[in-house]
Amino acid sequence: MPELPEVETIKNDLRGVVLGRRIERAQVLDPHLVKYPSVEDFEAELRGQRILAIDRKAKYLLFRLSSGKTMVVQLILTGQLLEMAPEVPRRKSTRLILDLDNGRQLRLADSSHLARVNLGGEAELRERLPLDELGPEATSDEFTLEAFRRMVGKTRRQIKALLLDQRVVSGIGNIYADESLFAARLHPLRPANGLSPEEVERLYTAIRSIMREAIALRGTTTRSYRDVAGRKGGYQERLKVVARAGEPCEGCTGTVEKMWAAGRESYYCPACQRLEGRERKRAA
Repeated sequence: MPELPEVETIKNDLRGVVLGRRIERAQVLDPHLVKYPSVEDFEAELRGQRILAIDRKAKYLLFRLSSGKTMVVQLILTGQLLEMAPEVPRRKSTRLILDLDNGRQLRLADSSHLARVNLGGEAELRERLPLDELGPEATSDEFTLEAFRRMVGKTRRQIKALLLDQRVVSGIGNIYADESLFAARLHPLRPANGLSPEEVERLYTAIRSIMREAIALRGTTTRSYRDVAGRKGGYQERLKVVARAGEPCEGCTGTVEKMWAAGRESYYCPACQRLEGRERKRAA
């Protein structure tokens, strides 16, 4: 699933290849992709629009158009935005094609059919998307240690569930939650308000460091993530626990295990990331 580092990489790539281009035609190949407006209106309203800016908010991509409207793309699980020549054979997973004025195409491919696209003015999008409900981004100046302490200290929720809550801190997904918890030596099921001040600071530092490094390495490819040119990310070479179940832990003599936490597959080392008896009862 594309998380903040992957979407940031895609945003930066798009700025280099489609910024300033005019959309000659929009072809929606999957009507379920467009959440708002109707497919017919979506295609008509995009025709002739110039892409003036491309921004990102958490995991959302925002295409600012010359009409004053914004196209919002959520890649969700397996979505990919790929810039290519029109003669390249179309994948079965292609859901949207934008024909650009330079003869190139921007295609949205998504094998899971979960990606979503919205188009509208600021007021329309506020009604339909939770953009105003998102918490501070994990890489932003607003995400301070003091703010994180307040978030953690006021809830008994499991710490992994808290990290995945985009209303608390936005941009962290399953991969970077697991890697950050491992770096801080914290079990995913630990109650958030049971963490010591030192543990909270370790986790905060791990989040900031890992997210920034993942951006520098252009994201993580464990399955389907690709950048705009179809290339894999580079951070998967740095993963310590994710997708490494059954392998030796790099931090001790333990073995990486897989479990379910916060409704998601979770990777951790039970030797490095201990769950004590009292915490085990609270997590049960």
